[in-house]
Amino acid sequence: MITVLKHRLAIVLGHEHPLLVRAHAWRRAVMRTDQRLRREYLRAATEPKLQIGGGWCQKEGWLNTDIMRLPNTMFMDATRRFPFDDGAFQYILCEHMIEHVSYENAGIMLRECHRVMRAFGVIRIITPDLRAMLGLHATTLTARQQAYIDYFCAAHLPGKRCASAANVINGQMRMWGHQFVYDEETLAAAMARAGFRSIARKRLGDSDYGPLRNIENEKRYPPGLLDFESLALEGSK
Repeated sequence: MITVLKHRLAIVLGHEHPLLVRAHAWRRAVMRTDQRLRREYLRAATEPKLQIGGGWCQKEGWLNTDIMRLPNTMFMDATRRFPFDDGAFQYILCEHMIEHVSYENAGIMLRECHRVMRAFGVIRIITPDLRAMLGLHATTLTARQQAYIDYFCAAHLPGKRCASAANVINGQMRMWGHQFVYDEETLAAAMARAGFRSIARKRLGDSDYGPLRNIENEKRYPPGLLDFESLALEGSK
């Protein structure tokens, strides 16, 4: 009965209505849902893996966390101290999330990632590539650059604006709550300040570490376009 009522309220009010958000947070707190997810995962995992901000794209075998309170996902505000002991995880994945927090808060998040990582653990961060986006404003475009512009505008700006580099660049800077879009040098420097070493750029799907190979959600874009858009860096502790 309660589930049916909650579903009907969500239809009427919308899932993000403040009343429903508070009610859901209260229910999870009473049931200690997030503590249970954390405890059960860390108890069973021999090589713990943490995904930060995965949303609905949950990874099997990982402790999935997000600022949204989702089923089978632990609530975590990645801009605050993580609710884990030092050295808890072997791998950390942050896929298209870091651009959603400010540059200053990203520094906090990266330092926390370093703290909760085991010695010789590895972090993989994927985010839109500022250099690739600015390259769309060139006088002459490659076929892949033009394909990206056409896809982005058709998928995210239908019926609103013409397919142009300016619309794509502004979209990446402003849409979905993006706050800071990185180039390789800036992201690598932020990771180094947090304590990570051996920082290297990778293609999507490519990694020296099995758990980090083919980990990205590439199906949401036509073949090759997410790779074009993305900057992927790995670093170790």
